[in-house]
Amino acid sequence: MILAAGNGSRLVNGHGVPKPLMTIGGTPLVAHALEHARESGCSEAILVIGHEGERVKAAVEALDAGLKLRFVESPDPTAPNGVSLLAAEPVAASQFFLQMVDHFFDDVTLPKLVATPLAPDEIGRVLVDRAPRDIDLQDATKVRLAGNRVLAIGKGLEPWDAIDAGCFVLTRGVFEALRRAPAAEPRTVSSGMRQLASRGSLGAVHVGSTGWVDVDTPADRESAETLLQQRLLRAESASARL
Repeated sequence: MILAAGNGSRLVNGHGVPKPLMTIGGTPLVAHALEHARESGCSEAILVIGHEGERVKAAVEALDAGLKLRFVESPDPTAPNGVSLLAAEPVAASQFFLQMVDHFFDDVTLPKLVATPLAPDEIGRVLVDRAPRDIDLQDATKVRLAGNRVLAIGKGLEPWDAIDAGCFVLTRGVFEALRRAPAAEPRTVSSGMRQLASRGSLGAVHVGSTGWVDVDTPADRESAETLLQQRLLRAESASARL
C-alpha cells in the first residue's frame, strides 16, 4: 500500500506537478515507490490518491509498473495521512506493507520487515534508522525503543533512539488502532502507531546501511538525487568488475 494523496506544498511550491509525480533522476516518486515494491517481491500495489488524483492515476497507469494496480480515493486529500490509510481498509489484506510515496531508498528494504514472522502480539513493524545521516531531525518522526519493540513514537519525542524511516508491515489491527487515537490528535499514521506502541504491539527493524530520504522539500529532493547517483555509480562499478 502506497499513500500518495497529499499535495506536498513544501516540495511542489509552484511547479504545477502533484507530489507523487515530482521526479528523482527523471523518474516520478510514485514510480520509485512502485519499483521498490516490485523488487521487494510484491505482486499488487494499492495506491491511495487524492490531490489531482485523476492525473496521478493516469500517470501511474501509463507506467510499466509490473504490478497489479488498485486505486483508492482519500475522502480528504488535505487531511493527515492516517485518513488515507483508513480509506484503504476495505481492500487491505490481512498483512501488508505500507510505504509513503515520498520516501526514497537506495536499496530494497521492505523484506527486512518480514525477515522473521510477526510475533503473535505484534500488529505491525516499522523500519527505523538508528544512525540517521543528513536527516532534518526537527521534522523527523522519532522512535524510542526497548530492544526490538517501540515504546513511543512522535516528532517531539525526547529522548529517542531512532528515526521512523516510513516503511511498515502491518496487519488489519492497525485500522482499529487509528480509530482509537484521541479525537484531539491529528489522525496521522503515527497516531495509530502510538496506539500500537502503548500496547507493546509495534515492532521495529533497523534499516541498516541503506540510505534513504524523506522528500519533503527541494533540499530533500537534491539529497535524493545524490543518493540515486551514488546507487548508479555502485551498480556501474559492480558491473565493470564482472
